[in-house]
Amino acid sequence: EAQYYSQMKRPTFRPDLTGYLPYIEALTDKLNEESILKMSRTDAVKIAIELACKNVLPDVRVEKKRKLYQTLKM
Repeated sequence: EAQYYSQMKRPTFRPDLTGYLPYIEALTDKLNEESILKMSRTDAVKIAIELACKNVLPDVRVEKKRKLYQTLKM
């Protein structure tokens, strides 16, 4: 059943994060200070989710579906 669901077209998940917008923008600004590529708000939220899963669900492997976050080291 799970395999069948993964083959179906899933509905788009669009949570309302309006109340978190100041935090998301602050995170995006901080990421963009040192990033080689410009990160979007969506990328910032995805990075936050990946870090939360890494800490809370260490046995779960998250497949990253976002821009690569690289910093420019000087």
